[in-house]
Amino acid sequence: MDNICEQLVVKSRTSSDRAKAVLIILGMAVLAAALLFLAFITGFLVFLLIAGAAVFGGIYLLNGMDIEYEYIITNNELDIDKIIGRRKRKRMITVDLSRTEDFCRYPMREEPDADATVHATTGLEEDARYLFAVHKDYGKVGVIFNPNKITREAIVREFPNALRARLDEDVK
Repeated sequence: MDNICEQLVVKSRTSSDRAKAVLIILGMAVLAAALLFLAFITGFLVFLLIAGAAVFGGIYLLNGMDIEYEYIITNNELDIDKIIGRRKRKRMITVDLSRTEDFCRYPMREEPDADATVHATTGLEEDARYLFAVHKDYGKVGVIFNPNKITREAIVREFPNALRARLDEDVK
């Protein structure tokens, strides 16, 4: 029987994200106002077009700050995609779940030694999980993400039997 599950999570905005948004808005407003002033003073309508482009560019940058992660389980593979501004999708990593070595709550007391770590979280650590697996290209990989109960169950189904037997119920 096929094991298919998808989950979409939205990254919460941090105070640094909000500060960047304020700076983008202020920069866009100052640049557009200066260009409009130049357009009226000099009479060159090109400055109006550049002011419009500045506003468009600021809106484009603001939309690019919206980040979502999609967790896709297809049989024994976990794919994690990063969606930026609902316009661009990038595959972050594909993990073979049958090569998983550990699955536990995050943050943990002592993280396993990983060659690479993928952060695909909402920013909230209370429901985050840490998956540690061997990847064919990157070696030992740690994945920090926020799967819900249904996604966790789909993931655990594909683990090796030895790992599945030693997992705590609260992790599953």
